[in-house]
Amino acid sequence: MIPGLLQRGAYARQVINSSAITRTDEDKEALSRLRLARQSVLERSPNPLRLWAVIGEAALHQRFPDPNAMRDQLAYLLEVSTRKGITVQVMPLDCGGHPGLAGMFSIVSFPSPWPTVVNLENLRGGTFVEGTNDVTIFEEAFDQIVATAQSPDESRETIKKIMEEKHS
Repeated sequence: MIPGLLQRGAYARQVINSSAITRTDEDKEALSRLRLARQSVLERSPNPLRLWAVIGEAALHQRFPDPNAMRDQLAYLLEVSTRKGITVQVMPLDCGGHPGLAGMFSIVSFPSPWPTVVNLENLRGGTFVEGTNDVTIFEEAFDQIVATAQSPDESRETIKKIMEEKHS
C-alpha cells in the first residue's frame, strides 16, 4: 500500500472503503478527509516532516473501480518524490526476500527527549512498539529494505514506466 501521507483523495477513499470494514460510510469519508488533512505536515513551516517511504511495486499496479484514482496517485508520487525532505523508493517485484515482507511498519522519530516509536499497521488501526531493543530491530530491518529497494532515481523511472504501460 502507498503510505497514507502520500495518498491522493481518490486513492485514499478506495483504500479506506476496502479496509475499514467495520466502519460506516460516514466514518469512512471522515477517515479519508482526516488522512488528507494530515499531509499538511509535509509542507509546514519552518519544520516540514521528513518522510522516507519504500513502496512495494505491487502497490503501484493496484486497480480500482475508478481508473483515474491510480493514474492521479502515480503522478502525485512522481511529484512529491522530488520534494526536499521526501524520499520515495520502490521495492521491485523481483527483489527476492527482505524484512518488509513481514508487514507494513512506520518508524517515527521525534526530537530529543522523545523516544522513537514504531507503528505496526493493521485492520484495527495501529499498534505502537516502544523500547530501544524493539525499535532497533525495525531500524535495522528498514536499513535492509532501503538497501534492497531501487534508488530514488530508479524508483521515479519505474513509476513513470508503470504510468505509461497501465494508464496511457
